[in-house]
Amino acid sequence: MNNKKSLFMLALILLILTIATVNAYTNLDNNKTQSDSDNIYNTRLDVIVDNITEKYTKDTNNNFTLLSLNKNQKKENQSGTAKLNKSKPIYFAMDHVNANDEEIRDTIVNKLEQEGFDVVTAEIGPNEMSRNTHYIYDNNISDVIIFHLFNGVDPSTIRELGTNGNDNRGRIVRSNNNDVVLAWFYDSADCVNDNGSGINYVYGSETGPSLENPKEYMEDNDIIGICTSSDMGNHTEDADYTGEKTVEEFMKLFY
Repeated sequence: MNNKKSLFMLALILLILTIATVNAYTNLDNNKTQSDSDNIYNTRLDVIVDNITEKYTKDTNNNFTLLSLNKNQKKENQSGTAKLNKSKPIYFAMDHVNANDEEIRDTIVNKLEQEGFDVVTAEIGPNEMSRNTHYIYDNNISDVIIFHLFNGVDPSTIRELGTNGNDNRGRIVRSNNNDVVLAWFYDSADCVNDNGSGINYVYGSETGPSLENPKEYMEDNDIIGICTSSDMGNHTEDADYTGEKTVEEFMKLFY
């Protein structure tokens, strides 16, 4: 009887040890499987991230990074200026300056076309900027870049192209996904750069009243400003009198 009892206890102990061993190996396999799954998941995740990074991230010279994408497909460079779409056609018009007007225009247009931009119009004259805007309005043109170049600051030329400006044509033109770049060169006052003489105030003209804080107004109305002028003779050695610096600054706005 005692022998049977001892054998039963031994068998029970062996059964318990067997079950414990099986469970231990099962847990080990499960842990290994989980570990393998984690490793596979992490590896695949790394591959996905690497592919996205390689596809969407370029060097800073191209101003193009994954984190800079937004729903409007615009980007910003380090100074905060919106990056524009190079595929949009350009409607260019410039102020009359002097006998070199056509040469200046050709310098700008030729450089843009060499770099793959589509310049649709390029007109010269004191009224051509407004005519440019009216043409785009009259023909309900959308998805273009309006590029106007001046040799002096007139608040009316800024206001007429504000998204919330005082010109109904300008507001409608802006509502059609048209971007605006206004540029000043030669000896114009500087209403763009922080140390410019016209940064806080520009005088009015026969076409409209003065404008306080023109840079702030442009920023609030989605107008991009460029100034390569001497700022009324304050630094003529750095000013653009040929259009070359202006077009270089203009092209920096695009991705």
